[in-house]
Amino acid sequence: TGGIGGVMAPRFAGEGAKLVLAPRTAAKGEPIAQALRDAGGAAVFVPMDTAVEDQVKAAVQTCADLHGRTDVLVNNAGPVDLILGGVDKRLDLMSTDDFDRMVKVSLYGPFWCLRYVLPHMVEKKSGSIINISSIAAVSGLPNMPGYAAGKGGLSALTRQVAFDFGKLGIRSNAIVVGTVVHDTSRVMVDTPEKHADVLSRTLTDRLGDADDVASAAIYLASDESGFVTGVNFPLEGGLLVKSR
Repeated sequence: TGGIGGVMAPRFAGEGAKLVLAPRTAAKGEPIAQALRDAGGAAVFVPMDTAVEDQVKAAVQTCADLHGRTDVLVNNAGPVDLILGGVDKRLDLMSTDDFDRMVKVSLYGPFWCLRYVLPHMVEKKSGSIINISSIAAVSGLPNMPGYAAGKGGLSALTRQVAFDFGKLGIRSNAIVVGTVVHDTSRVMVDTPEKHADVLSRTLTDRLGDADDVASAAIYLASDESGFVTGVNFPLEGGLLVKSR
């Protein structure tokens, strides 16, 4: 409903996708779905908290009931509110409950989405899975053990699904996102000094934005990436290749 998802939904609708949007609350989700319908798109809202398995199962079933199939799954939910709320912190200061809350959203949520979507894709012998991962999966970030563990697990799960389901016509890829500036991430670059510091660590002349992620997701969803699977697709402005 915000950030990357808020941009990705209309971009997918513009490509002709029939969307099932699954944020947590109707207050945020239904207006987006209605706006897409008003613009001529096909979109419905289903409430889903990725940290609650039964809600994930119900949302996936709604998609199957409406359309008879699920062609693309985008696992985009992230524990942004938990991070901004200080739940993720240095490991020796973190409680088991806080770690569990972080991993529930960033790893268990995608697992449950996969668990309930894959049988529908197997039945049709086709499908594209796109997991939104992070540089935290492959590189250290300050005091974010829960987030790093979740995203690292998600990248590994991406490869495993590609391995196990490739011969069944299903592709599985992850987008490894670096600093992408959107309405829920601006706290990272909310001053000129922060912006300059982050930009200095990339190889591009700008930071990323949500449209960059949407473009990568549309590519991975489409037949144009039909020979791409098991990839952790870097979208981080060269951050991971720059020498210290």
